[in-house]
Amino acid sequence: MKDALRLVFWELTAKCNLKCCHCRAEAQDEVVAGELSTSQILDVARSIRETGDPIMILTGGEPLVRKDFFEIARECVGMFSRVALATNGTLVDDDMARRIVDVGIKRVSVSLDGATAATHDKFRGVPGSFEATLRGYDALARAGASLQVNATVARHNIDEVEALLNLLLERKADAFHVFSLVPVGCGAEISDDVRLGPEQLEKFLRWLFEKSIELKDRIHIKATCAPQYYRIMREVSREKGLPPPGVGHGHGHPGGGQGHPGNANGMAAMTRGCLAGSAVCFISRTGDVQPCGYLDVQVGNVLQKKFGDIWRDSEVFNALRDPDRLKGKCGACGYRVICEGCRARAYAATEDFLSEDPDCYYQPRKP
Repeated sequence: MKDALRLVFWELTAKCNLKCCHCRAEAQDEVVAGELSTSQILDVARSIRETGDPIMILTGGEPLVRKDFFEIARECVGMFSRVALATNGTLVDDDMARRIVDVGIKRVSVSLDGATAATHDKFRGVPGSFEATLRGYDALARAGASLQVNATVARHNIDEVEALLNLLLERKADAFHVFSLVPVGCGAEISDDVRLGPEQLEKFLRWLFEKSIELKDRIHIKATCAPQYYRIMREVSREKGLPPPGVGHGHGHPGGGQGHPGNANGMAAMTRGCLAGSAVCFISRTGDVQPCGYLDVQVGNVLQKKFGDIWRDSEVFNALRDPDRLKGKCGACGYRVICEGCRARAYAATEDFLSEDPDCYYQPRKP
């Protein structure tokens, strides 16, 4: 179904016990005024369910700091086929891990931003967070959780990505999702010389896809916030004589179908590049709806308007659903339908979410 809602990222709180230098949410030590109450969250969840059955990702801040987290999770699991949790892992012990699995969470993602404590802890802003995250990961593994590790890559840690991947293979992670840094929130304060340049990012994404082919039977690997990855997937597949990557939900490179290790409970969604506003949306802790967590354009508030009406009627969403409205080299690119460029980076650079992606190295030509 065209423009079907596939993923909702729901920021339950801004409160977090870490101080990550790249934090989209600009997380806080305490609860921020105006965060949705338990009853408001459940009312909105019912409204979302009337619109479809998306993968529901409960995130933050650190969602586990909410005292009502398990009540929210239990109700969401009863409404949606797939509910996931995004956590930094540092608050998880064996008891917490069992509760997370028992409540019905289908996938838990934890964040590791380096293969060493020195790298991770500096990025996360709290000494000891690397070891605490690994302890949480191991507790979740013992409890039988499906585990995904997220890493944000920049120049400070790009040389550790392969070592981090090897660490995850040793710990038998189901999935490894690599985020390209988006300059929003606290990330806007990170200097440009820390972010990967377009050419460096291009080379890294080619390496990442090649690793995804090599390790296809062991771990599901994908790039996030790097829509050019979907062009690169096709280019590399052609070079290697492989079949083109699929575009169906839950499919991707060879080995990325229902039997893929990263697709436990249908959680591996390899579709196309930027899905902001067309298949994905973000709900903030105060109920504001955005195309994604990194594209800071509010299109409505769930306390003032039904979610389904926002999803269907938003002028911003409808613009994002039309690749022919893209500008600059993104608009001229033959890959625009499968890539679309990062709309959040375009907006951060120009305040126009339809402008070209400044981090894309590709010069348009017919694919």
